[in-house]
Parts: sequence; structure tokens; C-alpha cells
Amino acid sequence: MLPYEKLLADNKAWATEQNKIDPDFFKRLAAQQAPQFLWIGCSDSRVPADKITGTDPGEIFVHRNLANLVGNSDINLLSVFQFAVEFLKAKHIMF
Repeated sequence: MLPYEKLLADNKAWATEQNKIDPDFFKRLAAQQAPQFLWIGCSDSRVPADKITGTDPGEIFVHRNLANLVGNSDINLLSVFQFAVEFLKAKHIMF
């Protein structure tokens, strides 16, 4: 099995297991996104935001970049910030 095939198979297995545990999980996620936190973190693959914060999908809105830098010329970060604050009504920004 090629690496990307394993990744896709693992994702499908996770979704199947999640549906067994909680049949309404994906319906709830699709219905709303109202995280209280915007998490600006490092892109480092060893630091998954949900794992180190103990949160479930939809509980934090995540932006990842190199060294979790915030710069006033980073259009991508600024658009994430604006979306999180204006539309999602995130109350807390975490670095």
C-alpha cells in the first residue's frame, strides 16, 4: 500500500469508527462551527493542536505556520484572524 493510500484508508477507518461511537457526530459538525478559541500554532507535525489541547473537532479554530509567527503582512494569517473574530466570534486568541 502506498503512503497516501494508507492515509486515506486510515481516515476512512477513523470516520467509520467515529460514526459507531457517535452516529450524530458529523451532523453536529456540519450544522455549526462556534469555537471560542483561535489557535495560532507551529506547522510542526509533531504538535497536533487538538491532541495537546485535548479538544474535539469544532472546539478550536486552528491556523498553523512556521514558528507560529504573526506578521502584519501575512495575508493568509490576517484572513484567518478576521474570519475567526468576525464570523466565528472567537473570544480568545492563543499562540
